[in-house]
Amino acid sequence: MVFLWRNINIPRLNAYLLKDLSDEELESFKKRFEFGTFATFSTLLELVIKKAPEDYMNKPHSYIRTKETEAGRTEPFVLIDEQVILKDAVWYVDQFADEDDVENGEAESTSVLWQVQIKTDALPLTYANFDNGDISIQDNLGYWGVEFPVKEDFEQPEVSANGGLDTGDLRKSEEAWVTAEPGEFEESTDKNLRKMFKPMPDRVGRLKDDVAKQIGVKTQWSTCQKAEPKKLPDGTTKEFPEGSVVLELTYDLDFPWPPYEWPEGSL
Repeated sequence: MVFLWRNINIPRLNAYLLKDLSDEELESFKKRFEFGTFATFSTLLELVIKKAPEDYMNKPHSYIRTKETEAGRTEPFVLIDEQVILKDAVWYVDQFADEDDVENGEAESTSVLWQVQIKTDALPLTYANFDNGDISIQDNLGYWGVEFPVKEDFEQPEVSANGGLDTGDLRKSEEAWVTAEPGEFEESTDKNLRKMFKPMPDRVGRLKDDVAKQIGVKTQWSTCQKAEPKKLPDGTTKEFPEGSVVLELTYDLDFPWPPYEWPEGSL
């Protein structure tokens, strides 16, 4: 039976509300975030939205970072203030600069707080790029106009927004990894098909149309990788019949995906 591999161990960040939002404003924010995190079909990041502690209100972000660290919450977090209304943007707050950052000419001092103002729908993919090491927070700030070495009170001229790429297009191109068993896919050694990939593989495959429609993916020619046993979230291992393959496809955004459920404890 064909198997669509869903994201597991999805990263989760606290998001503190520094401004009271109406129900409509909060719902609008959540919908924009869901759009950018590919929530229904390939969730990249989750937020736990909370009202900020009273002590955080009207305080510098550096104060909040310090308090979070003192409480043992050393991971990055998100701050939602009036900019979510004015610019559809939030603050992604990481860590203070260290001595290496100062020596490398990236920060004037260790009082510099690494933070980025990011469009709501761009936050999930930007976080994924930070987390995977595809881009650093310093590179991101530089791209959006921040001068180096960064000062403690630096300003960000432009809001970070996935390098200017359209989130709708990114949703359409999100990779869907599928394991298909014999009879569920077709394969070809046609050079005209194989040369679409580099390096050129020995064969290519694609999921049969009726099978693709059942699981919410779009069928297209893909490289064929031998299917290996895969560990499931419950700790068990899923085995596949001889001849099964792994295909790299894309999601069908018109598929009736189940509604996204926000994490327990989130507003």
